[in-house]
Amino acid sequence: MIKTTCLLLLFLTGLSACKKDVALLPRDETIADAPSAAKDIFEFRFESKNNAAQLLKDVECQIYTDRIVGFVPYLSSSKALVATFNSSGVKVAVNGTVQQSGITLNDFNKPITFTVTAANGTTKTYQVEIYTFTGLPILYLETEAPVVSKDDYVKGKMTVDANSKYPQPVTTMQMEMRGRGNSTWTMPKKPFRIKLDTKAELLGMPAAKKWVLLANFADKTLMRNYLALEISKRFEAVFTPRARFVEVILNGEYLGNYLLTDQVEVGPTRINIPELKKTSPDSDISGGYLLEVDERLDETVWFRSLLQVAFTVKSPEEITAKQLDYIKNYVQQVENALYSPDFAHPTAGYSKYLNVETFINWYLVNELLKNNDAVFYSSVFLYKDRNAKLSIGPVWDFDLAVGNVTYNGNNLPEGWWVKNAVWMNRLFDDPAFVQKVKARWNLLKGAQVATLYDFINKTAEELKNSQRENFNKWELLYNYTWPNTVSLGSYDSEVQYMKDWLSKRIKWMDTEINKL
Repeated sequence: MIKTTCLLLLFLTGLSACKKDVALLPRDETIADAPSAAKDIFEFRFESKNNAAQLLKDVECQIYTDRIVGFVPYLSSSKALVATFNSSGVKVAVNGTVQQSGITLNDFNKPITFTVTAANGTTKTYQVEIYTFTGLPILYLETEAPVVSKDDYVKGKMTVDANSKYPQPVTTMQMEMRGRGNSTWTMPKKPFRIKLDTKAELLGMPAAKKWVLLANFADKTLMRNYLALEISKRFEAVFTPRARFVEVILNGEYLGNYLLTDQVEVGPTRINIPELKKTSPDSDISGGYLLEVDERLDETVWFRSLLQVAFTVKSPEEITAKQLDYIKNYVQQVENALYSPDFAHPTAGYSKYLNVETFINWYLVNELLKNNDAVFYSSVFLYKDRNAKLSIGPVWDFDLAVGNVTYNGNNLPEGWWVKNAVWMNRLFDDPAFVQKVKARWNLLKGAQVATLYDFINKTAEELKNSQRENFNKWELLYNYTWPNTVSLGSYDSEVQYMKDWLSKRIKWMDTEINKL
């Protein structure tokens, strides 16, 4: 007991001494507060009073972790703007230039990095992105005369506003422009072909001269072609064209939402095979050729196989008689082998002449979407590389797909379509080919097919402002447009119809392919 009492007295004595020592510390020896590390931008906007030439009203920007996004919901000829902002840092700079809120002018045609410096010298960056109109890139096209022909080019220039979405090294370029398409050219909203004077990159796509603007007039989702190209990439179909949604303004008139795509042609960034010329030696005669199955015979040079399949020659553009004889004979050899008694022979049958994997991937894309024209009628491209077999691709032209047509039963998600086409129907007579189709479908249907709805939803969100402007220009949503199956009165309903159709098609395809 005495021992315990002594220990307690010693503890209390020590505690008292500690308190005394703390009390004796002088004030000027206490630890000073560290410099602040605060460096956030917590308010960012563009006030109309400071940007009267560009803005009708203030634009409030959304601030994220490391991004600031502003949206000007109309066309503006300039993105030279003065920002008003508040920050917890001691300095805000752009490329080393100190920014004064409400005073400093910057060009926001491309994303700009704002760097905030804290009192302790640390920094934080924000990428500021300013979008105008619908948020999509804008093509300003000016021509010397109206574009009224599919045959005659009109000279002009194109100015590209990438709208902060893609890199665009050159923004103004000289070009020629003409119409394109078949039934689509007869519609009020016209598709076009653009030929630049000099090869140029467009919106992050590799440099080339020839480009296509698809109008998608009869597709009220605006995305069937875009969806098909996405599926083509996922299915690894050959040489899938690249594409970007854009707004088109032609000679001062807004024409609506368009899909800018690669031209289907032979070239290093397109169908990458050797390009035959009139002067090419005979040793090069085996390639490269680009053909299109097209019943409209919409080329100067064309021929028919014995089964009356119509092939037009896209490349070489100036084909010699010897080159034409070679490719005609090769195509006929393909057809002869396909329909011979021993067509399925692994070395002497059709596989001697066809790149079978390209046919499987191309088939699955077109059959899944039940593409009306893909039954070897039109827009079926085939190519032959040098010293190689005949390949099919790239995929093309899907405005009459995914239930968007009233005839041939292609409004229905059930039923074979492309499988019934000439050449394709014969391939399906070979059990080995059928097994390859099954295996390929079952490999793709999980990761690549099941996630298509997310892609469609994301695309619809990207187009939410653009579709509104497009259908303000073209009053289609409540009106029947040939050859639509439905007219549902709203953009969201049209997208949902497409998703519902696709869902039923996927289920039918999965069941029926695995029955083959």
